[in-house]
Order: sequence, then C-alpha cells, then structure tokens
Amino acid sequence: MTYRKMNSISKYLFEHLHFGIEDKEFTFMEKVIFLLIVLNCVIVVIESEQSIYQQYKYYFDVSRYFFGVVFTIEYISRLIAVGQLTQFQGIKGRIKYIFSIWAIIDLIAILPLFLVGLNEGFLFRVLRGVRLFSLIRFGRFSVAIHNVTSAIYERKNELIFSFFISISLLFISSTVLYVVEGGAQPEAFGSILRSVWWAAAALTTVGYGDVYPITGIGKFFAILSAFFSIGIVALPAGILAGAFTEKFNKK
Repeated sequence: MTYRKMNSISKYLFEHLHFGIEDKEFTFMEKVIFLLIVLNCVIVVIESEQSIYQQYKYYFDVSRYFFGVVFTIEYISRLIAVGQLTQFQGIKGRIKYIFSIWAIIDLIAILPLFLVGLNEGFLFRVLRGVRLFSLIRFGRFSVAIHNVTSAIYERKNELIFSFFISISLLFISSTVLYVVEGGAQPEAFGSILRSVWWAAAALTTVGYGDVYPITGIGKFFAILSAFFSIGIVALPAGILAGAFTEKFNKK
C-alpha cells in the first residue's frame, strides 16, 4: 500500500516536472519554478550592493531562507520523480541521478541555506555567487541548451585543437612583444607574463588601450598578431556554427 502511494506521488511529480529528456509541454509548476529562479537571481544581484543589503538585511535574509526551502523541496521532489525514468530506477538509479550534472547544479543552488552563519567578508560573497547557480538550472528546461551541449560534445576534438592553437598564438605574440618591447616598456613588456595581458586583449580584439607597443617593430608585430587573431581566435565560433547547422539539418 505504501509502495503504491509513493509510486503515485512519483508519477504525479514526474508529470509536473521536466528532466530535459522527455517530450512534454511546460507545466504550471515549472513556470512557477522559472519565476522563482529569475526572482532569486535578481535578489542576489541587488543584495551584492552592500549599502542596499545593509538597509534591507532582514528581507534579504528571509528571501534566502525562502528560496532555499523552496528549491530544497523541488530537489527532493525530483529525487522522488526521477524513478519514473528507466535509467534512474531504484537506489542505484537515484545515486546515479544525484551525481548527474543537473542534480549537482540543483544542490549547489540550495547550498547557501545550509551554510548560514558564514556571512562575513569573502565567504558571504561566495555564497551570493553560489546562489546564482539557480540561473544555470534553466538548462534542464531548454531543448536549445541540449542542442548546444551536444554540438559542443560532437566537436570537442576540433574545439580542443583550436583552443591549443589560440593558446600557442597567445604565447608566441607575448614572447615576440617581450623581445622587441621589453627594453622600451619594462613595466608593460618586461617579461613574457606581463606581455600576456596585452596579447590576450589584442588577440580577442578587446583592445583596452592601457598597454600598447611604441616601437616600430613592435607595432608591426602587433598588426600581424591582430590579423592572425581574426581567423585563429574566431575559429571555435566557426566550428560551433557548423556543428549547429549540421544538427538542425539532421532534425
């Protein structure tokens, strides 16, 4: 009798929660969860301003408890409901689910509730950041996120290769600028490590302008680095675009 009752509860929760691998429409419960996730993230961002937090400390603390309790209940509900999926049935299946990526993100999102008291300085800022993990939980509801992650996985070798090319270009540019600009600007290019800051800003086309070459040969190599960066650093974007196009065409 107890088993049947638990199984009916599990079915009910499964019908109203989304695990990202079944084809069904969003339920009212999921829409409420969406709203609470967004509201939680907005509050975390606002309370990071110390003057606002000190003025409304009581309300921010109450909201932390509220969201912590709500998301804890949701986490437990998911542990109960996930048994409806074949790969997560039984105790071993539940343990497997607990260590899945989305379950870990769920747990991190509710972690601040159980770490009350660590509310000073750096640790408090860490807890605020941890609460923003609830925003990542949108991924379980989104087919688009699944398409992105699967496309990245299918092209992981190409992405890793392009990443190493970009890192190699970064250190080559840093080394060259260290050699040609180190004597003229020891503060900015006095070592390869110092030159990395300029190379990263130049190769990613950010160009902060706080550090730049002043010698003729330094400017020449900076131009070469900029031209190479257009194709090489942007290579991962092209790989991903091709993977997305291929995936959508298959569908």
